Amino acid sequence: MQKILCLLLLVCCCAFGLEPSEVVVVYNADSPASCEATKRYCAKRSIPKKQRLPLHGLKRGDISRAQFDSLVKQPLLVMGEERGLVWPCGSQRPGKNIKAMVLMPDLPLRITESAPKGSGMQVNAAALDSELMLLGAEYPLASFGKNPYFGKPSLPTGEERQVLMSVCRIDGPDDACIKRMIDDPLMIERTGLWGWTVVDTGGPYKEGDAMVEQVADICIKNRMPLFYEKTKSTIVADYPLMQNVICYCGWYTNPPNGPFCKDSKSGFKFAPGAVAFHLHSFSATSLYNGNTWVSALLQRGACVTAGNVAEPYLGPSLNCGLFFAHLFDGKTVGEAALLASPSVSWHCIVLGDPLYRPFPRTGLSPNKNNPFVRWRVAVNRSKGSLAALQATVDAEKYGSAAPLFAEIFAGICRESNRLNDAERYYRLAMESYSPLRDKLRAGLCLAYSFKALNKKKEAAELMNKLQKKCGSSPYAAALQKLLPDFPAK
Repeated sequence: MQKILCLLLLVCCCAFGLEPSEVVVVYNADSPASCEATKRYCAKRSIPKKQRLPLHGLKRGDISRAQFDSLVKQPLLVMGEERGLVWPCGSQRPGKNIKAMVLMPDLPLRITESAPKGSGMQVNAAALDSELMLLGAEYPLASFGKNPYFGKPSLPTGEERQVLMSVCRIDGPDDACIKRMIDDPLMIERTGLWGWTVVDTGGPYKEGDAMVEQVADICIKNRMPLFYEKTKSTIVADYPLMQNVICYCGWYTNPPNGPFCKDSKSGFKFAPGAVAFHLHSFSATSLYNGNTWVSALLQRGACVTAGNVAEPYLGPSLNCGLFFAHLFDGKTVGEAALLASPSVSWHCIVLGDPLYRPFPRTGLSPNKNNPFVRWRVAVNRSKGSLAALQATVDAEKYGSAAPLFAEIFAGICRESNRLNDAERYYRLAMESYSPLRDKLRAGLCLAYSFKALNKKKEAAELMNKLQKKCGSSPYAAALQKLLPDFPAK
């Protein structure tokens, strides 16, 4: 039986409105790195001292159910009582309502299965993070619980208590990564997150494809800069992917591959503040070695990611489509994670600052010289009209943003089945770009446009030219791997 939350859910259409005063920070008091990260985060986010909760006797990795009860659960409940903090699932005594929790470095990752051993979904093992979403509640341990907020447009507010708590973690492969996860969100909230979204679909199950495709659909509908990989294969190793990627969503392979793996020669890095997610059953079994998707994405510069510490099965997994949809809608990471999580007391974790709002709707004074800001202004002015956007791209033909605008518009034309226009503007982008990485990528997109138009000879000839231009660059292996897609006849 799945757990049933025996708590009253009061439905309201208002926003969650997550504030620093509603966030607790849990850290490993025996770890200097955890203490230092806590000090830095709380100073940056103005978290009151009474909401900084130290735990003792813990280390990375696994923890037993008994250890969880004695070293994590009970100390947090006691500290909450002493400090006047009210957990979402706790008593109705007066105090400060807590809506979110941040776990700092060097805390356990998993609560292990306790006897008798279950199988499949009938296990009481869970990610520490997911289990803490129910802190203060009484519930069956076998299998997972249903999140009553999942699929709602927003989280309720106005009632005395929430039913669940949003739990995120700030941790990663090294100190520089942890520092970036703390610092970058505040910088991006001042300037906005501007750049490309990369979507890599084509996994083994329709349900997973639908989640990933939702991210692309939002970008297509809103004329956002989108790089869309639809084949059954993931993006090939050393592909000349653009550097200013702010969002990535893909599946399904393990270990990490393509431009994101630690052995990639492409030099790819995410833009500061980026949100990246790869759907895989074992994407977060470790946060530190670069051999899992969450650690690889963090090493490549992502600021927010999510994954699974054990087999979650597809249905109870974080719905990445909803997660990105809520972020694009202006919600915080904590809000988006809670609204996109079908399950609690299960295997998913979310890494990042829950207060981070990557796409705030108001209050921005964007740099109008940023070409991505200029593109957004053009989209808003045109109300999404392809004819009006085409006029903008043509007017920029000799301007500094010409290749970028051409590549963005070519992708829009391809998704609108305007293949001849896609060919024209990918060619313009290829001819206008200066960096080899960008010139090769636009050329590859042009070759696939030729292929879609059944221009096999032109596609094969272009690929030969691109190979010569590529020479012995870091992207040579990627072009060689893609060459069989373009037979001359």
